[in-house]
Amino acid sequence: MGGIAPRHPIHLKPDLIRAHGIRPHAKDAHMTSILQCPVCRKPLLATANGYQCVAMHSFDAARQGYVNLVLAHNKHSKEPGDDPDMVLSRRRFLDLGYYNPISDGINQAIAAVLAGSASSGDRTVLDAGCGEGFYLARLKEGLAQGRDPHPPIEYHGVDVSKFAVRFATQRDRSMGWFVASINDLPFLDSSLDIVLNVFSPASTPEFARILKESGSLVFVSPGPRHLNGLREIIYPVTREHAPPAITEKAEALFAPAAVARITYPLELTGTQAIMDLLAMTPYYWNIDRETKGKVAALERLQLDVDVEIRVFKKKVGDGIVHA
Repeated sequence: MGGIAPRHPIHLKPDLIRAHGIRPHAKDAHMTSILQCPVCRKPLLATANGYQCVAMHSFDAARQGYVNLVLAHNKHSKEPGDDPDMVLSRRRFLDLGYYNPISDGINQAIAAVLAGSASSGDRTVLDAGCGEGFYLARLKEGLAQGRDPHPPIEYHGVDVSKFAVRFATQRDRSMGWFVASINDLPFLDSSLDIVLNVFSPASTPEFARILKESGSLVFVSPGPRHLNGLREIIYPVTREHAPPAITEKAEALFAPAAVARITYPLELTGTQAIMDLLAMTPYYWNIDRETKGKVAALERLQLDVDVEIRVFKKKVGDGIVHA
């Protein structure tokens, strides 16, 4: 809770200070930060209990290792984002490996961005809408095992659901995990190299603000036939998914750099996996009880996975794209 010291002070370890966007200079007495105070927009620096800006706005670290930077008056509900049951469904489904090919495609796209970058020094990656941390954790693991050398990378994850972020900290406590809104990201202007956005709401103006001049946006969205099989049970008539609106919304701020499509058949067995998948989709909230019952009665489900990964480069000034 911002501005109130916890009963048991939390001391951030040096590796967490770096993970949370705090960069020590040669002299330990001075530090720079890529984090931004959500109140006054000044840099946030680490304290014994969390973070504080020069205007004395303070934000305590939770014992699980994340920091909540959502201001109370900016909440549209008591607990924004996914609830604990939804997060648990996502964790169970993803940990069974059904979406590993999507994750692998994301890793390849980001590895290509890193390989083609002319920037020097450490890289910073943000998963905006990180959920319970599956894609960011596998990205870190995949890049660490890759053959191509790359500079050190600082990983950050943001989600508006505090329950999702709590689960994310269980995957890797060395990353910087924050509860924050996609529309008000807690990072300074031009502070990040790569923003990843997977099946999540997107704010292209905010992504452009926090990306460096050479920065890249990696946007992952459903392809035309994604989840056909499940959709055919839910809807009497199914239409192909339309291209994502971001392709037009981002035009003024980003230039398309690459696109990849991942498709494969998937067979789910058992009610638990099928219902966990349904809970990960908007369909869970949009269908009536009878239709939900039809899905719950299934013991086996064959469907299509169809996902598109788009890479955009940030435009600067008069629309020039920097390498």
